[in-house]
Amino acid sequence: IQFRRSLVGDRWNVWLHLVRRLMQVQLSDHEDTIHWKLTTNGIFSVKSMYLDLIDSGPLSRSLHI
Repeated sequence: IQFRRSLVGDRWNVWLHLVRRLMQVQLSDHEDTIHWKLTTNGIFSVKSMYLDLIDSGPLSRSLHI
């Protein structure tokens, strides 16, 4: 891989972090599926999202959802 700019300082550390994370990814030929972790059946619901939001404490006003 070649970059147009030098990866120095924090950018180099971020790159190494990304490479380490990508080394753990295992690809397969299976069809992709989506599993919602906030419900036991794995299906998204507004209620599960709402409960997770209110359980996580106050949101910052600068946070964009």
